[in-house]
Amino acid sequence: MAPQNVLAHSDIAPLRKEDPGELFPWKQLYNAGIGHWVEPQQVTPGGYLQRGDQGEPVEALQTMLALYGYCLEITGNFDEMTVGCVTAFQRHFRPEMVDGVADHSTISTLRNLLRNRPETA
Repeated sequence: MAPQNVLAHSDIAPLRKEDPGELFPWKQLYNAGIGHWVEPQQVTPGGYLQRGDQGEPVEALQTMLALYGYCLEITGNFDEMTVGCVTAFQRHFRPEMVDGVADHSTISTLRNLLRNRPETA
């Protein structure tokens, strides 16, 4: 397995697992050559997507999460599974604030991870 493919239980089963959680040293592991990481974007006030929202912005978020490897159906509805995937993503890549709300910081960090994915052989 490629070292950048190391995941958390919560990345694989976001509705059932919370471990290892937001206190796990993902950046430290990345610095040791294991996992994938970009610096999280700063949390700032502003627009966001949350449970109950619908439409193309939600569909775009779900598509980016799916492209990164989260298993969710792209429906355009910010449903329970989307909340679970956003929460798991935040625990792993944006641990400063884990709330299941896709704010600017969450979406920008996800976009940067997608842009900086290592090439697969």
